[in-house]
Amino acid sequence: MADSSKRFEGDPRLTLNEGGADLTFKGGQPVMDRGLENAALISLYTEPGWFGNLFTRNPSQRIGSDFMATQRQAITLDSINDIRSAAESALQWMLNDGIASDITVRVSNPVSRKVQTVVLIKPVEGDIELLLLTKYGDNWISQKLDPAHLRL
Repeated sequence: MADSSKRFEGDPRLTLNEGGADLTFKGGQPVMDRGLENAALISLYTEPGWFGNLFTRNPSQRIGSDFMATQRQAITLDSINDIRSAAESALQWMLNDGIASDITVRVSNPVSRKVQTVVLIKPVEGDIELLLLTKYGDNWISQKLDPAHLRL
């Protein structure tokens, strides 16, 4: 049984959904992320050029990755490899800074309209954290079937 007394330690936990991200509340308080999940999500889903980077003078502390851009591509073997590489690159800082001892990224296409990314992060101390990220290709398929340029 999980220790519920630790439910409120850390940063508010982000949970991804189709429209963005949500916070979960229990007992009027946000459930907190006690591990690396928020850091990984921010690393993956913050695109290059994020305005917050203007506030850091050290270029190595700026965030932004190509992970979301690679997910906008048509679902092909090359794009699946691009997604994996972009995720690994976005999370490399965790290994460099000694926060994680191992990161494994698996990307698959279990059905035609779905790309599934599984990220396993082994912290230096503690249990492995699992992120399951699913991107549906419905928007790309809709565009292919009914291209916007033909509707103008």
